[in-house]
Formats: sequence, structure tokens, C-alpha cells
Amino acid sequence: MSGRHFNAGRDALDFIDRLSTLTDPTTVVAALRDKLASYGFHAFLITGLPEIGDRIDPLVLLNGWPPGWFELYLEKSFSDWDPIAAHCKTTVDPFAWNDVYQEGVALPRQREVMHRARDFNMIEGFCVPIHGEAGFQAVVTMAGDRPDLSRQARSAIHLMSIYAHGKAADCMRPARREHVLTVREREVLTWFAIGKTTEGVAERLGVSAGTAEAHFENAARKLGVRGRTRTVIEAYRRGEISI
Repeated sequence: MSGRHFNAGRDALDFIDRLSTLTDPTTVVAALRDKLASYGFHAFLITGLPEIGDRIDPLVLLNGWPPGWFELYLEKSFSDWDPIAAHCKTTVDPFAWNDVYQEGVALPRQREVMHRARDFNMIEGFCVPIHGEAGFQAVVTMAGDRPDLSRQARSAIHLMSIYAHGKAADCMRPARREHVLTVREREVLTWFAIGKTTEGVAERLGVSAGTAEAHFENAARKLGVRGRTRTVIEAYRRGEISI
């Protein structure tokens, strides 16, 4: 996708609209694989991360890793040494693997993880940590040979990954369909979704900025998420708002 002009926000929203119509895990995996491939990624995983000594496979929501790599990852207990996975638990910000992994200071087992990943053409990667009200929940991680890691691509992938995680959770546990937000909370999030600031939302609704922010915070708490982008996407995923 690099090398030609595109609107990252529009691309992300188009994908989210497509994903919202899918219910079968197989079709969700295929849709996500196709979309990430357009950015140069051929491997992805949506998963929780285990404690040291525990297995990762019970925590996996969607598995798009290459054949053989997941089995090797389990066999070698790579989750105990994976430097990328370890960093996911320390940050709320998306990051490229090269942003955090330094070959020269890595431990031997950490280097082994990264070197074996390259055997499967997983050379450059990108991670989107997913955090909820209680802290770290999961990660959407992806890799390829020479993927597009431009600022625009990262922004689009960030949005799509947040929604894809929610959709993956839906495949395991169908989301509740009744509204949990009040009418005013849904109004605030709808205006946020189309780009209004807190002050702009307050003016539209005829309330103070503090009141608008309180409605947002209540909505985020009810949805069990943090951050404006994550809250809006979670509300959209659950059918609380439309965009």
C-alpha cells in the first residue's frame, strides 16, 4: 500500500464495516489476513499473554501465524523469552518490533526467538497492545518481510487491530446486544467518533465541557476500556453507536 496515496482513516473504517458483518472465526481470520497482506504482513496473532511457565495456546483468539511456527513457539516455550511479548505488557502504545528489540543487548534465548521467527519470514513486525480497565488484556501482533510501517499505515492498523480484537472476542463469546450506555453517553461518543473535541461536543449538546467529559468517562467504565479511540470503537462494535 506504500507508494500510492490512500486515506488511512477511510481504509480502516471500510475494513471495520466489513468485519462487523462477519460472525464465523474462519471468515474473520481470512478477512484480517487479506487486509494485513495489503500492508505487507503475512502473519498475525491475536492473543493474551501467559505468565512465565504457562502455555499461550489457551489464550489465543485468532491464529494467523505460518504453519509450523505456532507449534515451534509452543514446543520451545518461546512465550517465556519473547522480547516483543514482554514489551507488550509494559506499554499502551503500538510499536514496531525494531523500535524495541536490540540484537546487541538481547539475551541468548531472546535472540533465539527472533532468529527462528525469521526462518518463517517474520522479519519486521508491528504490535498493538490491548488494555482494558484492569490493565493489559491482549495483543494484536503481525509480521512480514518488508511491511509498510509508515505513519499512515500504523494509524490504520492501530484502529483495525482494536476492532479485530473485539471481533475475535465476539467469536469466542457473543457480545451483549442490549444498550448499556445512556442516550447522552451514546451522543457524546458519536460526536467524538466524527472528530469533535470535548469542547465541541459540549457546545453541541448544550452542556459544560466537564459534563461531556464525565459522560465519556462513564461510558468507558461501563464498556471496560480506556482511551477515547478504544472507547469509541468498542461502543461501535457493541452496537451502542453508529458511524
